[in-house]
Amino acid sequence: MIRKFVLVATVAAALGLIADSADAQRRQKRFDPPTPSLSVSPYGGYMIFGSLAEGPFDTRLSTAGAPVFGAQVNLPLGSTLSIVGNVAYSEPDLRIGVPILGGIDVGKSTVWLYDAGFQFSAPTGMGDRSIVPFLQVGAGAMKYNVQVAGINRDATNLAFNAGVGADVPLGRNFGLRLAAKDYIGKFDFDEATTIDYEAKTSHNFALSAGLKLGF
Repeated sequence: MIRKFVLVATVAAALGLIADSADAQRRQKRFDPPTPSLSVSPYGGYMIFGSLAEGPFDTRLSTAGAPVFGAQVNLPLGSTLSIVGNVAYSEPDLRIGVPILGGIDVGKSTVWLYDAGFQFSAPTGMGDRSIVPFLQVGAGAMKYNVQVAGINRDATNLAFNAGVGADVPLGRNFGLRLAAKDYIGKFDFDEATTIDYEAKTSHNFALSAGLKLGF
């Protein structure tokens, strides 16, 4: 009788220790945030460009929406703040918008986007499997190469940017990155055409999805 009691007590104590250990591991896995590390995020998406210039009778010169491809580097400065560097490329058609007739393609263009800034991420208090929203702000340049009737002209303008997104972890150093970003700037007509014309500020929206690879 005593032996059975001792055996049962020993088994119960062992099960209790195992349960406590498993519970502690679950709590640690749930609440210990991952250590911030350098990451690279290749991505692809679609970019909606604003007007380059507006003329009389509601006519306008713009670049059509087009796919965009790029890569972003994040260098953490802490658990919620990072330095961000980005480069992207797109090939939109050059289009003249005419009332009633709609858009008429008149040429082609290539656009390079270069920018750097800061990323502010939400605290990762729920562990390495939680979705992390973020906000980005920065500045850089939009470099255009415009091709019309066999003539190529270049123009580069300053562009500020702001965006939001979310990182969706799929593993410890691997995840999905979703983002929406607005590039705000003015096309430099003087550089591209030698015409002294000041373009209006335009908004250029990039919607993208890609991978986040940590190191």
